[in-house]
Amino acid sequence: KQWYQRRVAITAGGLQTCTFTFSSRRSLQLLSAGILLPGSASICDPCEPGFVKAHSFMSYEDQDSLACGAQTLLRALAHGGYKEILGIPGARTVTFDSATVFNGIIVTPSKFAYEKPSGDQQPNGS
Repeated sequence: KQWYQRRVAITAGGLQTCTFTFSSRRSLQLLSAGILLPGSASICDPCEPGFVKAHSFMSYEDQDSLACGAQTLLRALAHGGYKEILGIPGARTVTFDSATVFNGIIVTPSKFAYEKPSGDQQPNGS
């Protein structure tokens, strides 16, 4: 098989080969579920020595924006918006500030949950 068709998923039963479509959808599911939000299990940054969470250098606003964007893309994908997500010429664009219609279904973008505290201090994003 081609390199882009071979992905490995870790499941309860061990390692399993999966398609690009499955691994892409699963990645969006993990991001939208908040794997890179504060307090999550996260993933380890392989380029940093020791156990450094991949999102530890992101601001809270960026972490929230990533999760909300993934939720919006996942909803668009669930209603047939794969051409829009992949950027295929002639397809509409998925917007993150207004609703988009896919096959008669209105997909609205997620709203941000994080509100910046009134103080000037930005807490660490881990």
